[in-house]
Order: sequence, then structure tokens, then C-alpha cells
Amino acid sequence: MSATAAQAAHFRRRGFFFIANPFGRERMAAIDARQRAVEPEWEQRAFPDGCNRGACQFLMLGELGLELVERPELVALARQLLACDEVHIGACGLGDAGKTVSAGKQQHQVHWHADGHPDVAQVSLRTALDRHGANNGPLRVLPGSHLRSREEVCEEVRQIELATGAYDGEPVDCFAAHPDEVAVELDPRWTLVWTPSVWHATGVKTAPGLRRAMAWNYFPAGGRKRDIEALKHIFADEWESWPEQRQRLWGLVA
Repeated sequence: MSATAAQAAHFRRRGFFFIANPFGRERMAAIDARQRAVEPEWEQRAFPDGCNRGACQFLMLGELGLELVERPELVALARQLLACDEVHIGACGLGDAGKTVSAGKQQHQVHWHADGHPDVAQVSLRTALDRHGANNGPLRVLPGSHLRSREEVCEEVRQIELATGAYDGEPVDCFAAHPDEVAVELDPRWTLVWTPSVWHATGVKTAPGLRRAMAWNYFPAGGRKRDIEALKHIFADEWESWPEQRQRLWGLVA
């Protein structure tokens, strides 16, 4: 699998593009079933400090999850978009991240933010397990914002938030619609290929039912390794005996 020249250019300039779900119905059904099986244990389980909970849920998929991320055609796609020979997985997640981020807040919604900046090279694949429709907290992305400074975009969304007239003081988080945003009503038939360095938020989830997704990020050599402690924790009895190629892809060896 490789991106077309137009897709690669759109990724560099706007920060995202879409591909047809590369996993197939049978594999998606297996992922769905496994996620439902592990979530009750995950919800009750305490994880050590430094272990991202969303990453732990993904890694609890076991070999099924590892094989998804390690698919040669997806690794090749990441190498192409990052223009490098070697990549590693530095982050992953499963479930409803919006539910975690908005815990204890008035509404089920994620504020504007970026998981990176112009100097953070990364490629993320995001696939929904449930349709993220207009009322189910769709991802909202601000195309091209990964090329702008964090300070500039932060001030922009702050001013748009203040323009709503809803505040007596400074807003803590910003949610207001940006005139240039794209609402991604992600359907399981498609996979979003993007850089989380793009500023993004979600719509409000008001619809009943689930809003699950799985995602992982590829980085070039020297890039982030956010979830290495979660990996070592979930696979505590296994990872040291993994083949070198697998250890390298997961950032366990240089």
C-alpha cells in the first residue's frame, strides 16, 4: 500500500486523507468482539503511573492488536509519508477517548488541542468501530494547522471562543466552531490517515450508544515513545523474548 502523489501532498499540506478500511469485515468483527471482552476488565484495572489507559486497552487486544499495527503495507505507508527508512510505534489507543477526557465535565466533548507541533513528525491511523456521526462526537480537524505555531492557533481558537459571548473571564478550554474546521463523521468503512499535530476537537456526543475507535501513531527514529511503559506492562512476560524486528518496531530497541 502506498499513498498517491495527491494524497501525500494533501497530507503534507492539510494534515490528513482517507483510505478504505484496510482490515476487512472479518477482522473488524474480531476486533469489535475482543474490545467488548477486554473493556470490563480494563475499566476495573489499575495501571501503574506512566501507563496511558487508552494504550493499555489497545494492548489488551493481545496479538490481534500487535498484528494490526505491524502490517507491512501500513508500515510502508508510514515510511513513505514520513520520508524515512525506519519507523516505530510511539502511541496507540482504543475505546472512547472523549469519554475519558470529558470525565467529570458538563458534556461529552473534547476541546481544541494538538498532540504535537510543526516539528513533531508523525502518522496516525484512526479507524472507528462505531460510526461517529454528527450527534456522536465526530472528530473536528483544522486543516493545515500542523504547519502553524502552537501559540498562533491557540490564540485563534481562544478569540473565537470569546466571540461566543458566553464568558465572564478567560475560557479554560475552547470548543467553539472554527470557520475552517472539517467535521470527520468517521465511518468504519474508512480509515483516517493524519497527523495529530493538526489541531483537533470533537463535537458534542448526544446520541446514545457507543463511540469507539482504535488508533496508533508511527514516528521516525528519535520520535516519541509515549506508550513504551504501557507496552512493557501489558506484555511484561513476553516482550523481552520478541524477535528483534518486533522490538524495534515498537521502539524497545534502537
